[in-house]
Amino acid sequence: MASSVLVALVWWPLLCHGFVLMSSPAAGSVTSSRQFELGTGHLYRLESIVTLNEPASPRVGKDVGYLVSGSLSVATIWQSPLDANDKLLQLQLSSLQLHIKSRKAPEPEGFVVHTSKLETSKNLPYFVHWNAGKIEHLFVAEGEDLSMVNLKKGVASLLQFQILDVTQVEKDASGKCQATYKSLDPRTFIKTKTDCISGKNVPFIKHPDKVLGTVVTSNRQVKYLLSQDLSVVQSAVAEETHNMVVEMRQDAGGSVQAKQSITITDKKIKVEIIESSSFEEVIQEMENKLKDTFIKQILVTEREYPSCQEDCPTLQRLVRENHDHLKDENLGTSRSAAIFIKLLHVARESKMEDIYKVLKSSKNKDILMQLCDLAGATQTLAAHEAARKFLHLDSESDIDINERYFWALSLGSHPHLQIIKDVLKLTYKDYPDKLSETLVLTVAALTNRFMKLPGNSQHKVIGEVKAALLNGLSNCQNEECKQKYLRALKNLSLRDTVPDLLEYALKGTKKTSVAAMKALKTLPPDSWDDRVKKACLQIYFQLGKRYDSSSRTLAADILLESNPSQDVLRDLLLSLASVSDSAYEVRQYLVQRMRQISERDSKFREQVRSIIREEHDRLNNYHVQAQRGLSTAFTRSFFSSASGNGSLVTVQEISGGLLKRGIVDVVLDTQGVTQEIFRLGLFAGGLSSFLSSDEDNAAEPDEPDEPATAGMEVTALGVQVRPFVFFSGQGELMGHVWSGSGSEKTPAFQTLALLQDHLQYLPLQNGFIAELTLLGVVSFDLSGQIQLSLWNRNAHSLVEFNIATEAKLNLVSDIDFYSNIALCLQLRSPDSIVKHNIYKVERIPGSKHRLRKAKYKVIKVPGKTYALNRKNNEMCGVIFKE
Repeated sequence: MASSVLVALVWWPLLCHGFVLMSSPAAGSVTSSRQFELGTGHLYRLESIVTLNEPASPRVGKDVGYLVSGSLSVATIWQSPLDANDKLLQLQLSSLQLHIKSRKAPEPEGFVVHTSKLETSKNLPYFVHWNAGKIEHLFVAEGEDLSMVNLKKGVASLLQFQILDVTQVEKDASGKCQATYKSLDPRTFIKTKTDCISGKNVPFIKHPDKVLGTVVTSNRQVKYLLSQDLSVVQSAVAEETHNMVVEMRQDAGGSVQAKQSITITDKKIKVEIIESSSFEEVIQEMENKLKDTFIKQILVTEREYPSCQEDCPTLQRLVRENHDHLKDENLGTSRSAAIFIKLLHVARESKMEDIYKVLKSSKNKDILMQLCDLAGATQTLAAHEAARKFLHLDSESDIDINERYFWALSLGSHPHLQIIKDVLKLTYKDYPDKLSETLVLTVAALTNRFMKLPGNSQHKVIGEVKAALLNGLSNCQNEECKQKYLRALKNLSLRDTVPDLLEYALKGTKKTSVAAMKALKTLPPDSWDDRVKKACLQIYFQLGKRYDSSSRTLAADILLESNPSQDVLRDLLLSLASVSDSAYEVRQYLVQRMRQISERDSKFREQVRSIIREEHDRLNNYHVQAQRGLSTAFTRSFFSSASGNGSLVTVQEISGGLLKRGIVDVVLDTQGVTQEIFRLGLFAGGLSSFLSSDEDNAAEPDEPDEPATAGMEVTALGVQVRPFVFFSGQGELMGHVWSGSGSEKTPAFQTLALLQDHLQYLPLQNGFIAELTLLGVVSFDLSGQIQLSLWNRNAHSLVEFNIATEAKLNLVSDIDFYSNIALCLQLRSPDSIVKHNIYKVERIPGSKHRLRKAKYKVIKVPGKTYALNRKNNEMCGVIFKE
């Protein structure tokens, strides 16, 4: 048996600001009524800067960005006759200019003036209803561009402040924030804003799994300087920084820095006072005077929707231009992942009709599978409707295309409720067996991700999916059907299903029991309550009946990983000395797993040593410590950084000298949280007839003869897809052997899938909106291969893993059973490089200005061979003896 995996991963953090240019105790004795005294007005110099940079520091790398400058007049034209704190301010922005980063600037990395529509856009005075330091509303002229309105809201937000040291909730251009005021001296104080929440209708995507997530940190402060009598704002400077980084690689990401300031000039403004009983009457009077209508708004800014211009690409055009990069031969490369990200941005904004046209185009037949990946990863209703319209689910000949879409859909991080309901309906229909299982597995995976999103944990659709899966399981008439639904419950990973899984684990047939135990093993460890632990003890020690060795090893896994008590661990260790249990590979497996866990857990290691010391006579001897058998388990690190670590976890359960259950697991962990990225499971059975009849190589007593079978189980990003069977039955196996067809590498699981998915709109203090987008794509190419020789009686398998940088990780297993059985595992990583490229682009919509700054970093990673264990080295020496 063999398999080959090629995986390429690309992280692509994008940050683009959302501004589209149509182009103190000492002060406690002073009341807020002194602020903005009626009939006074002042002129200020305004500057607002937004820059984009790398996440480490503003001094690292060269930033890009823009500056808006102008003049601001602030005057108080009305004061309530009943409340001196209730006022109406008239604000006017003038002489607005756009400045851009340019290499032609008088100082390095400075700004130069650039023409824009900002200078010609409608820009009338606007009015702010100010009450005791809080801005209730503002009134802007109807028909002004949204960019201009947001800019005005940002400026008005600077005028909302308190002169006492207090903490309160405020709404301004940044959203709804917790504002804390602290005095520095009698004239100076700082406002710090935290926990800002954007509007309800602002899109937000955050990956539910921490290891695959994104970290966004924000710092917002405004520093105020008042006049000697505290009645006039001399200056206000708002500075904020927002860093977005990949959880697992915190040097990958970007930073938004914004600075907004108003500084008073010597020029005063003549003010016409309006006497009225209410500010509404004043607004009406100003409408008559300015001959315009003014709209009442709050300070919270609104998101601008991108308007497509002549350079905006369509999905059809992008697919056409990048057609060759999406071909099958490019799967498993970083280039295919990068192109996928580029397409995904456009696909998420595309209409159903546009996506459908791309899918049905005859020119795209050779990349149709990758377009199905795109439709699934898009995760919009428009994309799902387009796929449903295009796919022929009843067609047996279209099974590969149909499965490809639902695989991609199941890997998404933020499934839409309507899509879950639609897939659930499809599970009740009669489709070909392979698609039927894929649909069941997909709805379970979608529901698992959906319930992890904020506010969804108690949604009724979760109960509906759970009920559908359990009903399907109870209605099954054969073992294959039961295993299908148990795999779906594994994808659902819902602790409420524990009683049902235990029922099948304890009372089902051997294969059904194994499937149920795999589902239990996938549940979070806090789901393994006393019921689960008791059942695992029953299965491992075979109390009441004999269980499949895989059920026993899975039970041992749960017991060992559930923080076992001293008594449980003692019983497990003493089982190694048993003479009545002839399943020596199970005991060898237990030894290997204990050693594996001891390597990472010092408390567990000390527990084991303590028990061995106490049971010295029974445990501290060669018979126990050097168990017979070939089963093995080990963990090897393949990368380590300040942000997180990556490990390869391999478990090989041997039966009768041949692999019965093997796992190659790529795991990432950060800050104590672990996430399985990819798992390749190999399974086999019924191959004992190929071995010699020597007693040492014979199948164990609890493993009766069974049909020859072998295949793979793939779990990508926590989602299991249906198993891939290499052969089933002796006849099919011999057909492969004689024809040689099994020796050809056959694609089994290929897909382009989202690894990270983050979208966040951050309203800035200055009124602009930053869009933080991060997409990480993984390109899988998993193929299977069998090489069996009747003459030399040996087998060879290969697992090749290609991640992030196209760095390869090869797991090669060779089995020789010509005379004495020998199994050799080789884990090798050849030389590779990591490319970290940073691009910063500055553009002005509607103009030819485009500034691009790039930074390239290449990190060489030397190759190495991983040491496994002494027994394995001896086996390799036997197989490759000269």
